[in-house]
Amino acid sequence: MRKVLLLTAAALLAWQGCAERSPKRDQIPLLRENILKLQNAVKDHSRAAIDSLLSVKIISKNQGSDSLLNYVYGAQGQFPFERFGNCSIIYTSDKARIECFIMDSTGQTDRPLTFFLAREHDLWLFTSFEPGVSESDTAK
Repeated sequence: MRKVLLLTAAALLAWQGCAERSPKRDQIPLLRENILKLQNAVKDHSRAAIDSLLSVKIISKNQGSDSLLNYVYGAQGQFPFERFGNCSIIYTSDKARIECFIMDSTGQTDRPLTFFLAREHDLWLFTSFEPGVSESDTAK
């Protein structure tokens, strides 16, 4: 009986320790706001507005506003852009990943994109981006 009580107490303490490290849900609106700001900056082709949302860490990945605009619109500007759609946010207290699709007016989900963010000085800043996993890749 004593072992059961000790095991139960240990399990509760471990669970509480994990719960304390869980990120607060109040970060979700901040992350959504950042992706919306980035979306509007990309729509406006505003390099300065994009740069204001980027961490200096993104430079080490050889990325920046120019590379993001080239990725979204294509090197020749051949892709239309309306929004970052179907966003899924995964985060901890200091890191986040936003998986979404680059969408035009048709709402196609054939251009997945993943953003990585870090919390720096109480701000969520984009640290890198990469092609996401397409729905056809997950069906295989």
